[in-house]
Amino acid sequence: MNYRASVRAAFASLFVIALTVSQGCGPRRVLGPGQGDLHTDAASDLDARAEYVKRDPVRYLRDVEKRTEQLQQYTLTLTRQERRGLFPTLRDPERILAWYRREPFSIRFKWTDPGVKYGESTYVRGLNGNKVRFVPRHGLFGLPPGITSVELQTPVTWGEARYPVTDFGLERMLERTLDSIRESRGDYIIEYRGLRTLDNGAVTHHLWMKFPPSKHVAPVQELFVDARTDLPVLTLIKRESGDLEAAYLYEDVNTNVRLTDEDFLLEIERRAGSTAAEAPAGDAQSPPARARSG
Repeated sequence: MNYRASVRAAFASLFVIALTVSQGCGPRRVLGPGQGDLHTDAASDLDARAEYVKRDPVRYLRDVEKRTEQLQQYTLTLTRQERRGLFPTLRDPERILAWYRREPFSIRFKWTDPGVKYGESTYVRGLNGNKVRFVPRHGLFGLPPGITSVELQTPVTWGEARYPVTDFGLERMLERTLDSIRESRGDYIIEYRGLRTLDNGAVTHHLWMKFPPSKHVAPVQELFVDARTDLPVLTLIKRESGDLEAAYLYEDVNTNVRLTDEDFLLEIERRAGSTAAEAPAGDAQSPPARARSG
């Protein structure tokens, strides 16, 4: 690594540290399913499907995974809450607009809450040295915010995210859940807890799972799957005490989109008339293969 590259890498790390330290220490609210009632309409056309899920919830999870594998691109609103940081604490929920494209693998996030430190981030496999480009809401020392590039693992290393951005997506969430089931080798509990209407109006299949505490810091997972689309709506990852470790709420899912390269440019790049971050970086790394859910 040459001197300039070393300086850039050091500055990027310093910037991430500064953002980490500037985060608040405690959450104002905890993300969850809310007070939505159990869905008990006996005449519902969902009852037969509910019986199917109840008979074999693991098979149903595999069905949901196959459903997500069919999605080539989509947009959604992600509300994310995670216990993280150099001294892990449960952060406030973050509301993020998200763009997903399978080929070439691309992810873009735009934070919408005015009080957060982040503005946008984007990743396109094979561009920019396979690094994440992001723009904070505000620059350091009163300077205008600019584009910073970091390695995929850097936000995880510095406690700014539970997973790298390449682990985002409905499919990846199902993969993590099924991985935990497989790796438990039968030492797990899964219960179907019926149809539940969430506060956002979604009627969902509610599945409750517990994995070996010896292998998972947060061994309990609750998953809510839209009963009409068979797509995940909400997942909660909890410690044995019941304390929340992480929560991910997926809303406004739109699979009828036609995303282009321009959709994965940062707004600052669009204003500058950029068409790409840089030339392809040779052999691109695929998204991480597997990661546990707890």
